[in-house]
Amino acid sequence: MTEILLIRTGLNLQDNLTWLVYSPQEQEIIASGELASASELNTLTEKSDNRDVIVLLPSDQVQLKTIPLPTKWNRKLEQALPYMLEEDLACDIDDLHIAIGDPGMIEEQHTINVGITDATWFEQWLEVFRENEITAYTVLPDALLLPNSAPDELAGIELNDQWLFKLNDWHIAAVEQSWLAGYLSALGNPDVNHYSPVTDFPEAVTLKPQTQDYDLPLALFAKQLPHVKFNLRQGRYQLKKQGSLWWGYWKSAAIAASIALICSITIKLVELNQLNTQVALSKAQVVDRYQRAFPGTKVRPQLIRSQIKGALAKISGGSDVGFLSLTNELVSVFNQVNEFTPETLRYDNRRGELRLRARAKDFQTFGKVKSILENNGLTVEQGSLNNDGDFVVGEIKLRGGA
Repeated sequence: MTEILLIRTGLNLQDNLTWLVYSPQEQEIIASGELASASELNTLTEKSDNRDVIVLLPSDQVQLKTIPLPTKWNRKLEQALPYMLEEDLACDIDDLHIAIGDPGMIEEQHTINVGITDATWFEQWLEVFRENEITAYTVLPDALLLPNSAPDELAGIELNDQWLFKLNDWHIAAVEQSWLAGYLSALGNPDVNHYSPVTDFPEAVTLKPQTQDYDLPLALFAKQLPHVKFNLRQGRYQLKKQGSLWWGYWKSAAIAASIALICSITIKLVELNQLNTQVALSKAQVVDRYQRAFPGTKVRPQLIRSQIKGALAKISGGSDVGFLSLTNELVSVFNQVNEFTPETLRYDNRRGELRLRARAKDFQTFGKVKSILENNGLTVEQGSLNNDGDFVVGEIKLRGGA
């Protein structure tokens, strides 16, 4: 597995940024540091090469909400989601970027998790990373990467003079020290599992130090990445990976490509077998109809085309608009129209008229045949059409053009 570069942004481009290079395989920190502002991001461009870049946004700029739904999550609800949120938001819904998380259930109520942030602010940070040639396929709010705690217990860590908290799976907050007592009181003073030393917490709160997991905040976040599937880069902000960053990605892609290739070859073989069967069936039908039309003649399947032409030439008497000419026109129709099967064929030599009784899959097929023949310069008269089970049976009369 490749190394990971985590970059935690500030509220604006002038705030300091923290970064960390972490090896999931070795479970160790490779390097870490701070940048005075976004103007120094170019110093991380080289470090981002051949590493999976994860951008962390301040949690006070990303709101996580769980939205109740009238029914199970589906595409129609996804289209209606902005209107469902509109009443709960103080700003114009068009100014926001809404990222969709996992659907769920609260008792018998269907729900969907969403992440919301200001679209202009979000785009500004994406553009800054693009300008510095740092490609980040994953963007997350930082506190979402805190470890999960028991129900109704908080997980917390201190970062840049703020406390980051996570309650259950989908409640996060960034709290200034001066707001700490009010925030905890509003939640009913839940127990706090803290991953950095604490000071000035209300006495009503039970503190549970996770000393064995004390670490740099970004290192703690890196360890939680496999457990978080959410990504703010969705919709118009989504990036498709250009290539594999490590063997695991390459292996998955190769397996998927192999399966797709095998499936494609199998489908083509099935289709080829079906076509061969249809060809054999058609040949048998041609031979059978030739023998019925010209009883007592010997059929040579490999020469059937020449035999038909010779027999028809005798019948038509060499007339340009005779039987042979009209049946030649019909041959082209059979090549162009599927599921159009002749049943009887009669030729009126006196009138120069060929009468064809045929079976087709629907009425439109007869219309298509009539149109093709007329486009070829023939005079076509369509008789009555009748349903015969799953098919339509009818008669077509055709003569040479006037």
